Order: sequence, then structure tokens, then C-alpha cells
Amino acid sequence: MTDQADSTADVVVIGGGPAGLSAALWCDELGLSSVLLEQESSYGGQLHSIYNPIQNYLGLAAANGTEMLSRFEESVRSRNFVRRSGTKATAVDVQRLEVHLDEPLRESLRCRAIILATGVRRRTLDIPGELQFRGKGIVESGARDKHLMSGKRVLIIGGGDAAFENALLLSEFAASVSVAYRRAHPSARTTFVDAAVRLGNVKLMPETVATRIAGDSFVEAVALADSSGRTWDEPVDAVLIRVGVEPNSELVRQSLEVDEFGYVWVDHLGRTSCPNIYAVGDVANRCSPTLSTAVGTAATTAKAIFGLIKT
Repeated sequence: MTDQADSTADVVVIGGGPAGLSAALWCDELGLSSVLLEQESSYGGQLHSIYNPIQNYLGLAAANGTEMLSRFEESVRSRNFVRRSGTKATAVDVQRLEVHLDEPLRESLRCRAIILATGVRRRTLDIPGELQFRGKGIVESGARDKHLMSGKRVLIIGGGDAAFENALLLSEFAASVSVAYRRAHPSARTTFVDAAVRLGNVKLMPETVATRIAGDSFVEAVALADSSGRTWDEPVDAVLIRVGVEPNSELVRQSLEVDEFGYVWVDHLGRTSCPNIYAVGDVANRCSPTLSTAVGTAATTAKAIFGLIKT
């Protein structure tokens, strides 16, 4: 790691999803110079994993996440900020306000404020077979792959809204859908659960956990265990895992205050436990991980930074 630093930016934004894009837009709107870092080759974050229509973003609907991303990119295309995709932040020095970057440049960006917009990722089960059968019976998206489920036995693991939304969707195509969840009662909205119960080909499996995904070239069965101690192999053709998300906060967990789930603690202005370090969007919001929240918290934080360093 070199000692070279770029000190020209007022703000470094880490993460190029909706929150990060909104933060960079509002920095430009307020006359703050900024650098937007995204470790992937393209911006958008979780938008790349949304295949359903987006109809709850006020004033703007989209057929899916890709279409919404194109709208967002159009909004920032003419904005004046430095865009750096394929650039991974490896460390944040909260005292010196530096962001250290990965190879090949291994440089450091120095600034006056840092905005963390690193989002969340889908939680995994960490059981045998989960990695082996990804794309070989483990389905990434029910909405995207629904037509491929025709006549198949589908097991959905998880008890939240996402699990039951997928159960309702796939019930129109699959021969059968089973929903296995750890608790006695699902955490999904009652309307989703009631609708699933009314369907003849959706089976609910409470207090049930998956311990192994098995098969030859493709998924053939999932080993399950329930609260009574019973274990068995459930024959399935496809598995969809929806057991929630977890925050991408590893970069700062040793430096900033986080809650028991790893979400970064922030106040109403997005300020973290360290001065001049802010967090916006899903990485700092367990209760409302929505596009509206991501975009709104980023705007609030940009204004807070403007008030701090420009007045």
C-alpha cells in the first residue's frame, strides 16, 4: 500500500447501488465534489436481482430492477462526480478519513467525509450442497425462472414475504410448492400466508430446517429436520432460498458501532459513531430496506455533509 492519496474530493461514496447513486447525485446538486466507488463492474447493487415489477416507488414504475436502474443512470449521467467501477475498498481509516483501495493501484483516497452505501446481500444457509448446486436446481429468482418450473417439485426455504411471494408466483407453474421455515409461524404478511393456504399445491412446513442439499448433476432432494427430531429427505427438483439478508458492513465493523445483526448504527442524519463517517441505505436500515429509503437517506446525508463542510 502506497502513501499516495487523492485529496481533491469532499466525499467518497462506497457502493454504487441506489443509495450510492443518490448520494453522488445530491453531492453534485449541493456543489460537493465526490468519488463513487463500486466493486462490481456495473452499478445498481440489488437492482440487478429484482425481476418483479417495481410499483411502490413514488412517481416512477418499472418492469424490473434493470429498467429502474436505467432510469437512475439517466438521472446521474450528466452529473459531475468521479465514477470508479470495478474498484474495491479494502479498508476505511476513520481517523484520517481515508479509503484504501485494492490492487492493482493500491491507492488511498483522502476526503472530508465518507458515505457508506454498501447495501446488503442475501443470507445463505451454509449447508452442504448449497454452493455445489447453485444454478443446478438452486434457483436464484422465482420471477425470472418461473417458466422453467413447469411440472417441477419446488421447495422454498424461508418464512418471510419474499418466500411467500415466490410461493404464490411459482404455484401457477410448478406441480407442487413446499415452504419450509424455522419458526412455528411465518413472518410473512398475513395476506400472503392466507393466499398460499388457499392454494391446493402449496404445502407449509413450520419448524423445519434444511441440513443438506443432495443430488447427482442436479438437485434431487433436501435433507430436512423438524422440531420433533424427525429427519427425512424431501424429493425436490428445485430449491429457492429466501432466509433474509445481511449487511455488507465488514469493512467498518471494527471501527463503527453496529447492532447485533451487523447493521451500522446511524442517527437521523446518517451520522455514524465516528465523526464525518456516514451510512445510508440498506447497510444502515434493517427495518425498511426499500428503494425509497435508500434514495431518501442518501439525500439527507448529503445535505448534512454540506452543512458540515460548506457553511
